[in-house]
Amino acid sequence: MDVLNTYGGSTSGLVVFLAIILGIIAIAILIFAIIEVETFGIFIGLCLAIFAIVLAFKAHEPVRHEVTLRPGYVIDAAKYKLIEQRGQIYVIEERKGAE
Repeated sequence: MDVLNTYGGSTSGLVVFLAIILGIIAIAILIFAIIEVETFGIFIGLCLAIFAIVLAFKAHEPVRHEVTLRPGYVIDAAKYKLIEQRGQIYVIEERKGAE
Protein backbone atom coordinates (compact mmCIF):
# COMPACT_ATOMS: atom_id res chain seq x y z
CA MET A 1 0.00 0.00 0.00
CA ASP A 2 1.49 3.33 -1.08
CA VAL A 3 0.26 6.49 0.65
CA LEU A 4 -0.23 9.34 -1.83
CA ASN A 5 -1.75 11.97 0.46
CA THR A 6 -2.79 12.34 4.10
CA TYR A 7 -5.18 15.00 5.34
CA GLY A 8 -7.42 15.77 8.29
CA GLY A 9 -6.61 15.07 11.91
CA SER A 10 -7.08 18.65 13.03
CA THR A 11 -9.70 20.40 15.08
CA SER A 12 -12.06 22.78 13.30
CA GLY A 13 -11.69 26.19 14.94
CA LEU A 14 -14.98 27.41 13.51
CA VAL A 15 -16.92 24.52 15.05
CA VAL A 16 -15.24 25.06 18.44
CA PHE A 17 -16.05 28.79 18.25
CA LEU A 18 -19.70 28.06 17.39
CA ALA A 19 -19.94 25.55 20.24
CA ILE A 20 -18.58 28.11 22.73
CA ILE A 21 -20.92 30.87 21.53
CA LEU A 22 -23.89 28.50 21.56
CA GLY A 23 -22.93 27.34 25.07
CA ILE A 24 -22.77 30.92 26.35
CA ILE A 25 -26.19 31.68 24.83
CA ALA A 26 -27.61 28.48 26.35
CA ILE A 27 -26.29 29.37 29.81
CA ALA A 28 -27.73 32.90 29.58
CA ILE A 29 -31.14 31.57 28.50
CA LEU A 30 -31.08 28.99 31.30
CA ILE A 31 -30.23 31.60 33.95
CA PHE A 32 -32.99 33.99 32.83
CA ALA A 33 -35.51 31.14 32.47
CA ILE A 34 -34.75 29.83 35.95
CA ILE A 35 -35.06 33.32 37.44
CA GLU A 36 -38.40 33.92 35.67
CA VAL A 37 -39.55 30.29 36.19
CA GLU A 38 -40.35 29.73 32.52
CA THR A 39 -40.41 26.05 31.62
CA PHE A 40 -40.28 26.71 27.87
CA GLY A 41 -37.16 28.84 28.32
CA ILE A 42 -35.55 26.10 30.40
CA PHE A 43 -36.38 23.58 27.67
CA ILE A 44 -34.87 25.80 24.94
CA GLY A 45 -31.78 26.46 27.06
CA LEU A 46 -31.24 22.75 27.70
CA CYS A 47 -31.68 21.94 23.99
CA LEU A 48 -29.11 24.58 23.04
CA ALA A 49 -26.71 23.31 25.71
CA ILE A 50 -26.99 19.73 24.44
CA PHE A 51 -26.45 20.91 20.87
CA ALA A 52 -23.34 22.86 21.95
CA ILE A 53 -21.92 19.76 23.66
CA VAL A 54 -22.54 17.63 20.56
CA LEU A 55 -20.84 20.27 18.39
CA ALA A 56 -17.82 20.31 20.69
CA PHE A 57 -17.40 16.54 20.40
CA LYS A 58 -17.72 16.65 16.59
CA ALA A 59 -15.04 19.33 16.12
CA HIS A 60 -12.24 16.82 15.46
CA GLU A 61 -11.74 15.78 11.83
CA PRO A 62 -10.59 12.19 11.22
CA VAL A 63 -7.27 11.39 9.51
CA ARG A 64 -7.78 10.16 5.94
CA HIS A 65 -5.24 8.65 3.58
CA GLU A 66 -5.32 8.45 -0.20
CA VAL A 67 -3.56 5.22 -1.13
CA THR A 68 -2.91 2.94 -4.07
CA LEU A 69 -2.65 -0.81 -3.69
CA ARG A 70 0.16 -2.98 -4.94
CA PRO A 71 -0.83 -6.13 -6.84
CA GLY A 72 -2.14 -8.80 -4.47
CA TYR A 73 -2.55 -6.42 -1.52
CA VAL A 74 -5.88 -5.87 0.24
CA ILE A 75 -6.98 -3.23 2.72
CA ASP A 76 -7.24 -4.50 6.31
CA ALA A 77 -10.97 -4.03 7.02
CA ALA A 78 -10.46 -4.34 10.78
CA LYS A 79 -8.04 -1.42 10.85
CA TYR A 80 -9.28 0.85 8.02
CA LYS A 81 -12.65 1.97 6.73
CA LEU A 82 -13.02 2.57 2.98
CA ILE A 83 -14.48 6.03 2.40
CA GLU A 84 -14.20 6.49 -1.36
CA GLN A 85 -12.67 4.89 -4.43
CA ARG A 86 -11.54 6.88 -7.47
CA GLY A 87 -10.19 4.41 -10.01
CA GLN A 88 -7.02 2.93 -8.47
CA ILE A 89 -6.95 5.48 -5.63
CA TYR A 90 -8.65 4.54 -2.36
CA VAL A 91 -9.53 7.00 0.40
CA ILE A 92 -9.34 5.19 3.74
CA GLU A 93 -9.82 6.24 7.35
CA GLU A 94 -8.48 4.52 10.45
CA ARG A 95 -11.16 2.90 12.56
CA LYS A 96 -11.42 4.01 16.17
CA GLY A 97 -9.77 1.62 18.61
CA ALA A 98 -7.85 -0.19 15.85
CA GLU A 99 -4.27 -1.07 16.73
